[in-house]
Amino acid sequence: MRGALLIVKKEFLELSKDRKTLFFTFLMPLILYPLLFTMMGRLGKSDEAKRASQPSRVWVAQASPAVTALLAKDPASFTLAPRPEGDVRQALRDQKLELILEPDPQAAEKEARSETWSVKAVYDRSDDSSRLAVDRLKKALAAHDKTLVQARLKALGASPQLAEPTKVDTEDAGGKERAIGKMLGSFLPYILMIMMYAGAMQHGIYATAGEKERGTLLSLLSTSIPRSQIIIGKLLYVFSIGLIVALINLLSMAFSVARAMGEAVAQGAPAAGGAAMPGLAALASPSVILLSFLLVVPLGLFFANFIILGGIQARNTVEAGTALTPGVFVVVVLGVFSMAPGIEKMPILPYVPVLNVSLAIRKLFSQQANAAEYLIALVMTLGLACLMTWLSTRMLKRESAIFKV
Repeated sequence: MRGALLIVKKEFLELSKDRKTLFFTFLMPLILYPLLFTMMGRLGKSDEAKRASQPSRVWVAQASPAVTALLAKDPASFTLAPRPEGDVRQALRDQKLELILEPDPQAAEKEARSETWSVKAVYDRSDDSSRLAVDRLKKALAAHDKTLVQARLKALGASPQLAEPTKVDTEDAGGKERAIGKMLGSFLPYILMIMMYAGAMQHGIYATAGEKERGTLLSLLSTSIPRSQIIIGKLLYVFSIGLIVALINLLSMAFSVARAMGEAVAQGAPAAGGAAMPGLAALASPSVILLSFLLVVPLGLFFANFIILGGIQARNTVEAGTALTPGVFVVVVLGVFSMAPGIEKMPILPYVPVLNVSLAIRKLFSQQANAAEYLIALVMTLGLACLMTWLSTRMLKRESAIFKV
């Protein structure tokens, strides 16, 4: 095993000489995510504050005193706009209006007769300002209806409680921790898989096909270190890089999200961050982290073996990159598939490689861990990692792979 550790040391020494690679691999994520999340958060808050401070522009298609009076009661939320030129629906899509109302022509008369009248609201679902206008309209109508019903009941001498005969009190048995864990468990494996594979791929190519190009692989093979230890050393190096890159990215993202939540709480939005922090603290228990890490290790070894196997087979770094890049898309597809809602109910999923790891981690964080599914994922991934290690060692022993031109 000493030979394998020497190979690992050699690879890390070579990496330490490349300052540009060190910066983009290890330091860039620590700078990028905080900047990105801060910029997105501030732009989002600025846009939201701007929308909240401006009244929604509403065009009423037909003259209706009932609707006009309702909108006029809240000038901070609504402003009556004149009919725009051309197609009014196109004007709505062009953000010249936020809402088009088509009320019942006899709305005032029906309301006076205690009859129901309707209003058609045309809005653009893709526009945040238009959705806000609809929400404002619903709240205004709800308040108007409540006042109207209470006035009618009072005129009849009836109790106001007749307007609300039943009330539902809900209680979340799962708690915030489980809801947060389910959300976290759905995208955490996806991020881990992509970062481990993409982070290790370029370094794996450099350590295999790159050695061929530089002519140093033959010198390495001529040493007294057995080829099996050479491949294990390179495997440990590629795996370590992938794991370190994934952890750095996750820590940077976690710090950025926690900072964004802290800013939201400081600005008086406890629902955005205050309720989530205790749930995250409860989920990040040592047992959950340890069990997740035990699954991530063989998965990372499997990815590292796949990268090394492709690098050994390639003639040069360009060919290795061409062969291994589609693996990124495969990992992305698997990760996206694992995020689909209800996917954990598929009975065959615990027996599908890679996906069973994602499923097991997802259930760990959502407090629904299944011991049998966890063991199946662990044993299967370990078996695949061992099989890929054996194949990589066999491939390195073949002269045709080493001298491939």
